[in-house]
Amino acid sequence: MNSHTVRSLAYLTGLIIKSFGISLVIRSRLGTGAWDGFYVGMAGHFGLTVGSWLIILGIFLIFFNSFLIKSKPNFFPIITIFILGCCIDFWLHFLNFEPDGAESQVLIFWVGLLFTAVGISIYVQGQFALTPVDQLMYALSKRFGFSLMISKTIGECFALAFAFLLHGPIGLGTIIFTFLCGPLIQFLIPRIERMLFCR
Repeated sequence: MNSHTVRSLAYLTGLIIKSFGISLVIRSRLGTGAWDGFYVGMAGHFGLTVGSWLIILGIFLIFFNSFLIKSKPNFFPIITIFILGCCIDFWLHFLNFEPDGAESQVLIFWVGLLFTAVGISIYVQGQFALTPVDQLMYALSKRFGFSLMISKTIGECFALAFAFLLHGPIGLGTIIFTFLCGPLIQFLIPRIERMLFCR
């Protein structure tokens, strides 16, 4: 299998896995990731679906990221956020359940966090069009020289502030997600790259 095919499959598979993980975290009711809490808060206040707000706010971030790295906006990520937004709305509809206790909440949350980090680490191997949120991680790293871990954490804290203001689903899980997702991604990316491309 040539590298182009591998990257294409990684891109699509990673987005599906990431959207599944995000949906599990939301359904855990333990507290969503900061960005997801932002989207859920917007949906609760202004209507539309969680996926729709991911797309709308993603378009705004496209322009913000271009400002950070001082370049023209890259509109290819619209494809990515459209796929991701639709997948999240699909999974939220399909995974229509309530956790039946604290143990279930914790299990669903941790599985969701792991799937989210794995999904991100796989789809970035496609090198096609990162989501604006993940582009923000790279834009902050490029602009200020931060590591990916630090850049991801800064972006999560930014979203956390807005999620809090919108009374989004903030909880213990939000804090865990905010500070662990970045390190997990940094740990997984080189390992998945070696696995996919035998490096």
